Amino acid sequence: MSLFTDTLRQSFIQMSTAAKLMLVLLLVLFFLIIGLMFAAVLAVPLFGFDLNALSTILDKPDASSLGIIKFFQIIQTLFLFLVPALLAAWLFSTNAMVYLKADRGASLITLGLIFASLCAAVPLMNFLTVLNMRLDLPEWLSGLEYKIKTMEENAGELTELFLAGNTTTDLAVNFLMIAILPALGEEFLFRGVLQRLFTDWTKNSHTGVILAAFLFSFFHFQFYGFLPRFLLGLYFGYLLVWSSSIWVPVTGHLINNGIAVIYYHFALKPMGETPMDQLGTGNKGNYMLYLSVFFTVMLIGIIYLHEKQDKRNPA
Repeated sequence: MSLFTDTLRQSFIQMSTAAKLMLVLLLVLFFLIIGLMFAAVLAVPLFGFDLNALSTILDKPDASSLGIIKFFQIIQTLFLFLVPALLAAWLFSTNAMVYLKADRGASLITLGLIFASLCAAVPLMNFLTVLNMRLDLPEWLSGLEYKIKTMEENAGELTELFLAGNTTTDLAVNFLMIAILPALGEEFLFRGVLQRLFTDWTKNSHTGVILAAFLFSFFHFQFYGFLPRFLLGLYFGYLLVWSSSIWVPVTGHLINNGIAVIYYHFALKPMGETPMDQLGTGNKGNYMLYLSVFFTVMLIGIIYLHEKQDKRNPA
């Protein structure tokens, strides 16, 4: 590595935590723009559209333009989350893998417990989603509420388009786009970089987890799903704290999104219209909700104790 590169990295390493946080946000915005430009440049020869046609397609996506929409989604995930996270980790340390806590593996027992806990949490997450959707803003914020509902409906329609295909290729592309890449990109950025910086800034790991989870939920811009996504962010954040391995929340995120992709692919029904979506909701769902809370909390407690024991007795 050159002397110039070493000196450059040292200057970033010595920056204040607040300055590092600002730099990360600037990197996210910068690579969002670069990603859109990069995708647009590639899309012209790959899909045969001019820039005006691309603008119309992206503004009003439909089933006929699904391929190009998925292409833009994949590029956006890479440039918006993964690239800024990897670059920030490289700038802020002499070893990006250690900085991101990607140098330590995950316990198979922990991963099995995470899978069980996410399955057990389905009725609880359904209940929280319904509760969140009942949000009514004051009359003077009716304009904002209308915009939020419009954004939510557009996001829901886009997700339905993504999950509509029923071929093996559709499943593979959706799994890559909705499960694998977001699990890597979002966890590296929100847990690997931002949670670490928030923890360093506040000198409190709990505050770091909470702030990162808040941003994680906020950045999805689906406000009627803010509460369940925030709690999911808290879960992933504490998984990193307990395990000291980014691969644990990455796998948890992958499991959570992957289950949905596979389930809706074979269910052949829109979200909200399957038996799994109804668990924990309605008057008859109370017992399912109570069981969900009990088993979810119990399994998370077991994960905590297992990881604590693992740290006491490293291999």
